[in-house]
Amino acid sequence: MNVHGTSPAGRNPLPALAAAICLAAFYALVASSVPGLALRAFFLGPLSSRYAFFSLLGEASPLLLAALGASLAFKAGVFNLGGEGQAALGGLVAALVLGAAASRGLWPPFAIAIALVAAAISSALLACLSAAAERFAGAETLLTSFLFSQAVLLAVDWAVAGPLRDPGSNLLAMPPIPKHYLLPRLAPPSPLDGGALIALGLALAFAFLLGRTRIGYELRLYGANPLFARVQGLSPALAWWPLATSGALHGLAGALLVMGSSGRAVKGLSGGVAWNGIAVALVAGTEPLFTLPASLFFAWLDLGARASALFADLSPDASAIMKAAVLFLVTARPRSKPRGPGRARKTARSRPRAL
Repeated sequence: MNVHGTSPAGRNPLPALAAAICLAAFYALVASSVPGLALRAFFLGPLSSRYAFFSLLGEASPLLLAALGASLAFKAGVFNLGGEGQAALGGLVAALVLGAAASRGLWPPFAIAIALVAAAISSALLACLSAAAERFAGAETLLTSFLFSQAVLLAVDWAVAGPLRDPGSNLLAMPPIPKHYLLPRLAPPSPLDGGALIALGLALAFAFLLGRTRIGYELRLYGANPLFARVQGLSPALAWWPLATSGALHGLAGALLVMGSSGRAVKGLSGGVAWNGIAVALVAGTEPLFTLPASLFFAWLDLGARASALFADLSPDASAIMKAAVLFLVTARPRSKPRGPGRARKTARSRPRAL
């Protein structure tokens, strides 16, 4: 369960980001027959208009929540590899709640709040299964969170494409949610909605919680050395609530994917948001405040790749290549040369003798 030493907190990610941008430029030069157009679309496409800029903010909102969930787990010294299943479960629960609320004519703002809370609670309970498995059976959270997630992903996809599927649509999706039960648009016609305010508020709240409060200090202490924390009398609950909160944040990310511009739950609704969230958390050094620019950067890579595929002949997979490069460069550590016996003897001979 412990992941001490795996977080790149405190490392400067700027060289890695600069290297990834250079790699993007090189990839466009090599892979595109119109490299100038591809470069312009990739780098300037997400910022070329008001619609594109607000779309960038909307794209980053679920990613920011997933990154917050991953960062909180890392701070507590645990791995949560079940984010995909937690996001999918949160999206499914939100769609079910809003569908039931619409059929009963509930007040839309109240229904939206209930859907968000239900999504967070359901995904938090799913994350708690991993904590319980370690507490009572000694199973590693690293493994159980992933296995539970895979089982839930299969179940959600089966439900969305099977008994809950919209019979009047050719899509593998549930019936669409009525528009007045979706999150309000902030800058129509762009997909930016109220989920951006939720993500921003939670990022600021967790930055304050971890950096300015006693419970944040205890959490960081527990993540750095759980044995020492227990000796100091810290509560064993510090091994539980961060994982549950991480699951709740992933569930909210899934709810935003359903309650935003898509307006319905589709098969594969999580779309890799949790895996991207782990990458964003690592780039941000697991600091909640730094996840804001890191999530915008990853959203920019996605939108830039789509723009270059639309206006040039660059593959949309370019964003995946860039993300992999950023993640590799941020997490890589230089390997120190081991000191052999000969080197040690040489060092000893060159050391001045004590008088």
